[in-house]
This record gives sequence, C-alpha cells and structure tokens, in this order.
Amino acid sequence: MMPRVPLVAVTHTLRFSAAHRMHNPRLTAAENQRLYGRCNHPRGHGHTYRLDVTLRGPIALDSGRLADPPDAERLLADTILPRFDQANLDALIGPDDGVTSTTEVLCGVLWRLLAAKLPAGRLDRLRVEETPNNFFELHRAASPPNGKRAER
Repeated sequence: MMPRVPLVAVTHTLRFSAAHRMHNPRLTAAENQRLYGRCNHPRGHGHTYRLDVTLRGPIALDSGRLADPPDAERLLADTILPRFDQANLDALIGPDDGVTSTTEVLCGVLWRLLAAKLPAGRLDRLRVEETPNNFFELHRAASPPNGKRAER
C-alpha cells in the first residue's frame, strides 16, 4: 500500500519597484481624473511591490520537500526582476492584458509569466502588495486556464 503523500504550500517573497500611470486612453482626461484620481498624474507614480508566490504540490518521499521543486527563488529573480524592477509598467502591459496598468492587471500578467515556467498546476496563489493597505490576490481556482483575463 502506497503511503499517503500530503500536499504542502510554500510561499516565496520578492520585492521590486516600478512606476505606472493609471490612464485609459478610451476615456477623456476628466473621466480618467475622476476614475483614477492622483494615480492618473501625467508623470505617473511608483511603488515598491511585494510579490508573494505560493506553490502547492505533494511532498516528495525521498526529500521531505515539495516534489519536483523548481528553484523558486532563482525562477522569481530571473523571470520578474529583469523585466519589472525599476520599470515603467505602462510599457509592459499590453492591450490584451487590460486597459491600464492597475495592480489587478499586473497580477494577471505575473501569473501568466510564472505559470508558463512552472509544472502544470504548481502555481497556487499570487499576492501583490502595492502599499501596506492595498494588496491583490489571484488563486489557481479563480484564474482562467490560459492565464488571461476573461473577455467581456
């Protein structure tokens, strides 16, 4: 009889700094100002984001660790930092991602990038903290299969 293998969730944290301007080009200047307030400043604004990435899977019987563990810290550093640290998010968020570089949209972009580099089903949760009072989460059960946002 095979021993029952428990599932474990492991969370890794990474910080990066980036700037953006919340601005929808389909709206007027007044509509953007009303919708986004000071986050619509023409020169943008920045944040030091905290990204928590949770991986879930079985514990390997031979190591007692998450089975087939990717080197998560290296994966995060190699996938996220060169692209997002000290970047202008407006230049990285494409029209297929969303109308503007909100942190909600950023969550979806990060999910798609990381899920493509991990074993299927291993990425369980992303949490992006924009400020100490604002954070956004995306969970595997709630994400679209292709990592893209739902069409309206």
